[in-house]
Amino acid sequence: MRRAKRGLGRLAGNAGLLGVTGLATFAASGAGAGTAPQVFALTIRATTVADIDHTGAPTTASDGCTTTSHAAGLLKVHFGTRRPVLVRFDGTRLQTVDVGPLDGTATLTGSNQVEETCAAGPPTVRTENCGKSTRTFRNAKTALRGTRPGTIAVGPVRVSLRAVDCPREPTELRQAILAPTPAPLRIALSSRSARVTLIASATRTRNYGSPEQGILQQRTTWRFTFVRHN
Repeated sequence: MRRAKRGLGRLAGNAGLLGVTGLATFAASGAGAGTAPQVFALTIRATTVADIDHTGAPTTASDGCTTTSHAAGLLKVHFGTRRPVLVRFDGTRLQTVDVGPLDGTATLTGSNQVEETCAAGPPTVRTENCGKSTRTFRNAKTALRGTRPGTIAVGPVRVSLRAVDCPREPTELRQAILAPTPAPLRIALSSRSARVTLIASATRTRNYGSPEQGILQQRTTWRFTFVRHN
């Protein structure tokens, strides 16, 4: 009986030791789960080009004369981050972040043409050649979201520019002058990634139907540079 008790005592002691060891292992694995995010300084450089070839719907005045206006032009916009923006990744998943300020310059060249047709006499055509206009903007913003690990979605750029009427910009261009943004980007990160550069482009085309005519094509190119910050 006494030997049995001593054997049980050893077993109980071993069980206690196993319990402490298991607790220590669990605590260690729990500490590893809280890995600090990877931090990068992000710089954006982007260019938007828009080709304008748009004829508006005809308008008829009280005297019966019909007027049709046509605009042709080229818009170029260069913009980017004023300073690097810190972004964080949980593993390879980007934490949602507002990116800005974005500053830029837009230049526009082209011409307007107005054709007037009346019941009496031949149509008259007036052409207005436009000088280059330059507009600058500051403090625009966008947002980046990590929709899933290794993927970055780029939100629309919120910017407001004064209207230019020579050449006359179509409504669709004025409403989204820096569109389109790229499709979600793929990014490959590791703990040793020091610098990652992504280049993406997108195109948007609007074909105008009756009573309007023409085409509006916008092309954007974006360059994202991530430099490790920690």
